Amino acid sequence: MKLTTMMKTCLLIFPFVIVPAAVADEVDTVFVNPPDPQQLVTLLFGPRYRSAASNAADVPGRFGMMINFEYDSVKIVPQSLPMLDAVGEALQSEQAKNEVLVIEGHADASGPAAYNLRLSERRAEAIKRYLVGTFDVPDKMLITLGEGEAVPHNRRDPYDAINRRVVFRSTDSIVID
Repeated sequence: MKLTTMMKTCLLIFPFVIVPAAVADEVDTVFVNPPDPQQLVTLLFGPRYRSAASNAADVPGRFGMMINFEYDSVKIVPQSLPMLDAVGEALQSEQAKNEVLVIEGHADASGPAAYNLRLSERRAEAIKRYLVGTFDVPDKMLITLGEGEAVPHNRRDPYDAINRRVVFRSTDSIVID
């Protein structure tokens, strides 16, 4: 299941939580349970449209995952590994082989903004290391980016733990040599 950005009234967070648009970022789908890897392939690399009315060209997909880390750390908690394993399997698909995936780290507002920015960058790098080390994903296939606390998922409560998350998005097709 997914919601497109055309439907901005709410964001479905798997398995059963609906978040009003006022507290949702631009991510179409956020997983809290491990998804099927083929679903991720379709979300990331399949044709996507923002709105038929806008005549928009295909746009890359995005999805978020509630990946948990130890407090104030880049250590991924074991319960989050099945989520990352689904991403790793998706990145091994034929559809993904010439694609580049952006890994965005996000933080809540606890602590100084500069610290949270660096922590979110380090967490995105930790996800990249896991995918490269566990699934042999080519390093150049993954780009990391830290957003810090600047783009909270829950805009009404920037301290909410739900703001500590990882967002994956594809870029336009880029040939990797």
